[in-house]
Amino acid sequence: MTGATPHPRHRGARLAAGAAVTALLLAGCAGEVPQPAPEPAATAPLPVLDEDRIERILADVEETVDEADAALDPELLTDRVTGPALAMRQAEYRLSAASDGERTPTPLTTNSQIEVVAATDEWPRSLYVVSHVPDDANLPLLLVLTQEDARSQYKLWFWTTLLPGAQTPSTARPDAGSPQLAPDAEGLLATPQQTVARYAELLADPDGEASALFAEDPFRTGYAEMISALRETVEVAGQVRESYEVREGSVSAMQTAEGGALVVGVIDGRLNLRRTVEGSTLEAGGDLGLLMEQDPRIDGEARAHYLIPVAFSVPPEGSEEPVAVLGATQVLANVGESDRAPEDEEEGDGEG
Repeated sequence: MTGATPHPRHRGARLAAGAAVTALLLAGCAGEVPQPAPEPAATAPLPVLDEDRIERILADVEETVDEADAALDPELLTDRVTGPALAMRQAEYRLSAASDGERTPTPLTTNSQIEVVAATDEWPRSLYVVSHVPDDANLPLLLVLTQEDARSQYKLWFWTTLLPGAQTPSTARPDAGSPQLAPDAEGLLATPQQTVARYAELLADPDGEASALFAEDPFRTGYAEMISALRETVEVAGQVRESYEVREGSVSAMQTAEGGALVVGVIDGRLNLRRTVEGSTLEAGGDLGLLMEQDPRIDGEARAHYLIPVAFSVPPEGSEEPVAVLGATQVLANVGESDRAPEDEEEGDGEG
């Protein structure tokens, strides 16, 4: 998928792991009047969407996002974007406005190459999409659309950028559907909720126990390097504290053909930059400084909140393969400030 170029919408390769349907012929006894065989009872839920509906939904969502992006107006998103995806796009609009257009929203497209359709009788219902590479981008996206109830439209609920070389696991064809899994679903190397939570632990402590669960991935490496560089920059005047937790209600999963799961979730990352050296000057640079608007100087403490959407391939229980990180990105949601000065801090106050 890496390095693909955009082209007109079409339905390309589907990840397939379907089952052939065989017919059973029932032979009656001699002389009996043949009776029509009853329709077999459904043994599993049917897929919730067909190809035509998928086409319409994806086209409507992309049209809505394009219109809102052109105006940088989050109100235009709400008909077809919700949840973490809406929060992320709103944050990107704020940053674009604060930078006078220098920071542009992440290119999004619903032009799909892979679709994973839920087979379920319950709501909410999900549609997972691996996109082609959007214009002005280098990597495809993983999108999740959800329908909250029977009267609601499908809306874009989650998106993240796939990592270079990421290989999405095999799932059922859209016309067969894939079982949706609950956040606490068992039979996996870790439940979907546990997977996202352990990755949050790994961001906080890259060498901690959680590292044994995951394969190496470039996002984690790059993120650790960013935090290390930030600490070195700040240490002459202050300190950096960080914390990570799973965003409530942000975990979703779909079963794969091998009995594993395609899992997505959002991590709330918080970085606090505190001036601790009396008389020193601490300034926030980059996007942090932009969102602090007129004065990037930190007199007490700046509190940055990041949204980190992550996608995983989780093997079935008993597998010797680790969890693979398929996609991840980070979006700066907001920056708040506290006027606590270093001389106001009690000795030993290091909670974050």
